[in-house]
Amino acid sequence: MRTVGVVAAVLTLVPLAGARAASELPYVPRNNPGRVQSVVDDFRTRLGMPHEVTVAVVPTNVLLASVEAIPDRKGAFLLSFEDGFLDDLDDQDLGAVVAHELGHVWIFTHHPYLQTERLANQIAMRLVSRDSLRRIYGKVWEHRGTKGDLTRFMGE
Repeated sequence: MRTVGVVAAVLTLVPLAGARAASELPYVPRNNPGRVQSVVDDFRTRLGMPHEVTVAVVPTNVLLASVEAIPDRKGAFLLSFEDGFLDDLDDQDLGAVVAHELGHVWIFTHHPYLQTERLANQIAMRLVSRDSLRRIYGKVWEHRGTKGDLTRFMGE
């Protein structure tokens, strides 16, 4: 499989009208692929992306989250999350990561030779805030025990 992108992005979720209190909702583990798939499907629609993006939660992903083309399914992509990382993400963080990864899919399907983290973040900011993207980079670096340069990934 060809890797299309790497991690980063965040959104501010707006409560749905008529939503039930959290205490009334059934427990859904944070690393539930269905939780991620619903965000992916919503964001794909909002970006006008017809491409199929399927979610997988895996024991290990060096990038923590990544998206890649599925070779035998034209126009289909696989978004993989490391379960330990996914379990640490709240809804805002999850939105940031998904938006960033879908930014890579958008770039790949429109301008495949222009893959950059900065451009993926520009696409992601159609869905989530700049601050949410900054926050998720911090979580990625904390999870990996490294530090990166936000200016390189986000611009000034």
